[in-house]
Amino acid sequence: MMKFTELKEEEFQKFAKNHEQASFFQTNEVARLRESYGSKIYYLGVKENKKILAAAMFTVTKTFANKYTFYAPRGYLMDYHDKELLSFFTKELKKYCKGKNALRIKLDPNVIYRIRSNDGSVVDTNYTDDEAINNLINAGYEHYGFNTDIVNTQSRWNCRLELNKNYEELKKDFSKSTRKNIESTYKKGVQVRKGTLDDLESMEEILIKTAERKKFKYRSLEYYTRMYNYFGDMMQIYIAYLDPKVYLDSSIELLKKEEENNKIICEKMEKDNVGRKLINQKSTSDKLLEKYKKEVEEAERFKKDYPKGKDIGVLISVKSGLEYISLYSGILVEDKRFTPKYAMYNEHILDAYKFNIPYVNFYGISGIFDPKDENYGMYEFKKGFGGNVIELIGEFNYALSPLYYLYVLLRKIKHLVMKFKK
Repeated sequence: MMKFTELKEEEFQKFAKNHEQASFFQTNEVARLRESYGSKIYYLGVKENKKILAAAMFTVTKTFANKYTFYAPRGYLMDYHDKELLSFFTKELKKYCKGKNALRIKLDPNVIYRIRSNDGSVVDTNYTDDEAINNLINAGYEHYGFNTDIVNTQSRWNCRLELNKNYEELKKDFSKSTRKNIESTYKKGVQVRKGTLDDLESMEEILIKTAERKKFKYRSLEYYTRMYNYFGDMMQIYIAYLDPKVYLDSSIELLKKEEENNKIICEKMEKDNVGRKLINQKSTSDKLLEKYKKEVEEAERFKKDYPKGKDIGVLISVKSGLEYISLYSGILVEDKRFTPKYAMYNEHILDAYKFNIPYVNFYGISGIFDPKDENYGMYEFKKGFGGNVIELIGEFNYALSPLYYLYVLLRKIKHLVMKFKK
């Protein structure tokens, strides 16, 4: 016989860690982080003969008119095809939440709706999980819809790479430009180190500048410090920095090679008939010589100004069930020519192999695959590493009070007013 129950933190953690829908959002570490910001935490689930059949970590926040939202980020952890279990859990959860003065229940399950090709197109033979969505709707939940934006609570669209072959074989699936950029990034002197607590201020500066440039919401140093302290080994910081010695040595090497090439071309022009081909080669080489001379000068200045190097990019990654997720990233726009993102994301992939994690998830993208879309650049960068576009089933709400619809209406009016003012 099924029984709805509050779960102990330890038993929830054990169940969640081994569940097929495991996600870092449904962990004790995230619970403690959210709790530190004032959220009340509940671990709720269903048992049958002491065995847990369904579970979720809920964060509870005040929403409207002294009412609360019970939110299960990337939850519940359960079989959404089991109608009886879903119906029972929902019915009991509804009573429990009402008893806690809740306005609504909110969830965005870690359940794949459809796996698309790398270019975002639908593969007709691929499975679509309409059953899970319909079961939730039939149980009384409202579906947020098949949104294509990246502004709701958790992204519905992700770029995911399966590590089903060794790295060298996997690399062959990267786009030609991605492989070239990874190689050239290291050659330019970009190195990647693992960040510690001492790096958080430098990291925050990069993320703030990136957020301001892209008009994203950014977090405070306090938030990243709490993340670092609560997440422990679950979180990894990658700091891309420019090594002055490697940068200068690489620039000098490029100049020397081009000087040799230019000399060979000049010798050919002295011995052979000078045709258009040689003239074009000489012109190209001369331009490269000027470019590399300036690069050497810049590298010498950089070495003088930053003898210990300079942090130019950051990537925050988290272990999340079967996935290694790239959560936040940023670069200094004045140093974007060094393309540090390629080095950081490459290190992220290499570490996933070390951690024996089968999937790399480059996380949120837009579901609009049009080069004219404002978010296309983010998707274009991520798809260069191969893999697939993963479309999740989306966000759901369960209204527990008529006040919820008043709350929705007032939010819409507020957004319209803000949009009008802009």
